[in-house]
Amino acid sequence: MKYLSMFAVLAFSASAMAVDCSDCHETIDVAAHTEMEATINTCNDCHDMASAHELDTELHTVDLTIQECADCHD
Repeated sequence: MKYLSMFAVLAFSASAMAVDCSDCHETIDVAAHTEMEATINTCNDCHDMASAHELDTELHTVDLTIQECADCHD
């Protein structure tokens, strides 16, 4: 039972951490997207990110900039 609890805690903490986007995707040019003033809303408009990713909307507002994304995600 102790190990089951420990596994559950590890699984939850791993899901709460920022993911490395480059595991599944090519890295993006953060400088170019920052210059374009890209936001999460821009990602959804140009790349249809919303159909593939479910974001925590309390943390990830549509006006979150690409630079702010890059601060947590690779």
